[in-house]
Amino acid sequence: MGDGKSALWGAALTSMLLLATAASAADYREAPMLAAQVAAGKLPPVAQRLPEHPLVVTPLQAVGKYGGTWRQGVVGGSDGALERGIGYTRLVRWNPAWTAVVPDVAESVDTNDDSTAFTFHLRRGMKWSDGAPFTADDILFWYQDVLMNKELTPAVPRWLQTGGKPVTVEKLDAETVRFTFSKPNGMFLPTMAAQLGSDILAASPRHYLETFHKKYNPDGIDALVKAAGVPNWVTLFQNKTQQQNASRWRDLGRPVLDPWMLTVPYSGTTQVVAERNPYFFEVDPEGNQLPYIDRVTYDVVGDTQGLVLKAINGDLDMQSLGLDGIETQAVLAQHREQGGYRLFRARPAYSNSMLICLNQTVKDENLQKVFQNRDFRVALSLAINRDELNELIYAGLSRPYQAAPRPDMALYDETMATQYTEYDPAKANQLLDAAGFDKKDSDGFRLGPDGKRISFAIDALASRKYHVDALELIRKYWRDVGIDMQVKAIEQSFIFARQLANDQQGLVWLGGGGYDFLGLLDPKWYFPAENQSAFGSAWGIWFQNPNDPNAIEPTGPAREQQELYEELKAQPTTARQLDVMKKILAITRDQFWVIGTVMQPDNVGVVKTNMKNVPDEMPDTVFYLTPGPTNPETYFYE
Repeated sequence: MGDGKSALWGAALTSMLLLATAASAADYREAPMLAAQVAAGKLPPVAQRLPEHPLVVTPLQAVGKYGGTWRQGVVGGSDGALERGIGYTRLVRWNPAWTAVVPDVAESVDTNDDSTAFTFHLRRGMKWSDGAPFTADDILFWYQDVLMNKELTPAVPRWLQTGGKPVTVEKLDAETVRFTFSKPNGMFLPTMAAQLGSDILAASPRHYLETFHKKYNPDGIDALVKAAGVPNWVTLFQNKTQQQNASRWRDLGRPVLDPWMLTVPYSGTTQVVAERNPYFFEVDPEGNQLPYIDRVTYDVVGDTQGLVLKAINGDLDMQSLGLDGIETQAVLAQHREQGGYRLFRARPAYSNSMLICLNQTVKDENLQKVFQNRDFRVALSLAINRDELNELIYAGLSRPYQAAPRPDMALYDETMATQYTEYDPAKANQLLDAAGFDKKDSDGFRLGPDGKRISFAIDALASRKYHVDALELIRKYWRDVGIDMQVKAIEQSFIFARQLANDQQGLVWLGGGGYDFLGLLDPKWYFPAENQSAFGSAWGIWFQNPNDPNAIEPTGPAREQQELYEELKAQPTTARQLDVMKKILAITRDQFWVIGTVMQPDNVGVVKTNMKNVPDEMPDTVFYLTPGPTNPETYFYE
């Protein structure tokens, strides 16, 4: 047994997802609505619908009761709620605490010692929601006819390639597939447990999808394209498979492996409905087939205020998505009795409410010299009155913090989290003088190396008003030490476009990998990993694509961090990945790439007082797919 398998199973045994010996097949039980269909001859018995070895899930509080409807709300028809709540199904998944990757659809995974080969053992006898068998042939269809089809996938996603070469997938037998990479890929399983992992199963139901694939239906595909009103077969197929577009909301036909399956799609309607999957592969320790709840509904509203109104009127049973915000928390807290709910904590995975990134690869060479001066960045950090910022912008709910992991994480570094957070304008002025910015113009603004005023703009998302307001305060703090900063509120699409072109002078954003796995998966605030590493976008662009015209090859500490991250990806276990990440963070701490402000305050969610097995706290991020890993299939009404 290789290191990777040992790590996976050690974590699994201590998680809330326990692979255990369930009741014998004769003792399996099912929901009354399914039992009625069995009695009517519309469904086979539950023992025939479950795989040979179901996944046994131990509920958080108690074995539940069948029945009920879980009511939620979404804004418009493109919300990510389905993927997070009723669609968190993967070959492997996160455990509820977000500390390990554990088996899910795959019964087990073998990883070789250098993390180049991953062998997935599927569950014998497992079925799609329409009763068709789920086997290695389905995974092979995704690989051969979707991933490796140039029309459907012009470029293989980065997480499925190493050294510029795509993964190879082979069928070993009906229940076994092996993924092989040309170089070590230690982050493969964690990435699969996050949002990207759903793409494999979405494009795997071969018996259904062959109809919409040109290779398998060459004579009938044109008629299907015309009937669907789409331009070509590629769009038709992608509308059936891509998790992040309309397929989750509109395609009734595609079989799933999820706890619930869509029965009323979104088509300009006011409600989306999903009902229990009669072939779902999980049971509780007493042999009850999951999920406990019969139906899930999503009322479609026009904006987030509509969600808040539904909550306080008692029309949301359990939800956090769309209810974040300081003002929202106060309203939800005031109306708990009226709405019949309690609040649970949704802890933001990013640790910092607003990171200030001065682009050290900015195209203005004078600003480059200024921003690359570490003492300049330290001085600006010391010039921020974070206590006042916390009181005026965050209602006193936060505390000063840098871009650093949270205190209860393995990666926590107290010095990194707290350095330069004190308000000390006198020391800031001393540092700026000593750094060579001691000359000022007639208005009291400091002069840069070119003899001109140090003046720059910081981009902020216009819709994130508290960022704009916080920046206006910081503009005044920095004016007091002779720095001229302007606030530039722009739309999100322009923010991303400017980073792609390395056009921003400065940028503020939520950030900092507060949870360990977030730091491993999304390290852009800790070193120049991509264009969104806004403190050095051109360095990050180079790391992704050295041939990009906007790329600049980094040297020194930034390049050392990039090399360390390549080393990290080659580690076969989470523990060894964290060890390398600590080396990366030590450089981050010493270089002080990014200026943090305050820790991001906790968000809250609502849960009806009679709804059980919902934890009091959970991570809140798309990387965790809140609340998916907390096992919503075990939620029930008392």
